[in-house]
Amino acid sequence: MALGNNGFNVIGALFLSQFRLGFIIFGIITFIGVLIATWIVREPSNLDEELPIKKTKKEPFTLKRISLIFPKWSIGRDYYLALIGKLFQGVGNFAITGYILYIMTDFLHRGSATQSSIQLINMIMLIFGIVMGLVAGPISDKFKILKYPVALSTISLAFGALALFILRDNMGIIIYAFAAGIGMGLWNALDNLLNLEVIPDQNRVAFFLGVYNLGNTITQAIAPVIAAAVIGIFGYSGIFIVSFVLSLIGGISMLLIKSVKR
Repeated sequence: MALGNNGFNVIGALFLSQFRLGFIIFGIITFIGVLIATWIVREPSNLDEELPIKKTKKEPFTLKRISLIFPKWSIGRDYYLALIGKLFQGVGNFAITGYILYIMTDFLHRGSATQSSIQLINMIMLIFGIVMGLVAGPISDKFKILKYPVALSTISLAFGALALFILRDNMGIIIYAFAAGIGMGLWNALDNLLNLEVIPDQNRVAFFLGVYNLGNTITQAIAPVIAAAVIGIFGYSGIFIVSFVLSLIGGISMLLIKSVKR
């Protein structure tokens, strides 16, 4: 995650003045990457697999049927809190990263320093992402702490957004990069483990993980829409307030989880 999200952003920033060439190069990389991933996974075909056909009576769609798929709040409380935390964390994060180029040019007015500023942020986040990926898991296992570092990761994003909003200079950029780097590093390392701990039905782990991981795609889709609306109403400064508030709510949601003590 760190290498993909941040490492290639450092390289991508080199193509700001040659964006067409950048699209071609990264398109080729993506195409080759898909082929390599498919070759490595070697997923067998199931076209010849015979499945028993069961004729079942078609039932009308009701709220009761939804309740059978998604448990009520009293049962799935901690899972829903983790899901809320992921959604709010994702929107808070992608609202800034999705507009980072325009934040640098139109909000911070970096001018010719835009490329180096984007590279600096992503380089710091890359380093922390790799470091946290290597050390956060073993530390969590040794000291039996999981909820607190995941909550801290989201709160760190809130702190970084606030710092960039207040300072609006090189120091603000560096503080944001450190806070977001620590936050996303911890999140990528421990987030899925926390979700495994709060799944309400261990017989349907794949289903609940699938719903939970929709938070990655949904937030990347809606964050730019929300950010665009906020920019239109309040200007670029509004993005940081929205990111701060949503990330903070996400962290608090994680802290409210009861089944994971620490």
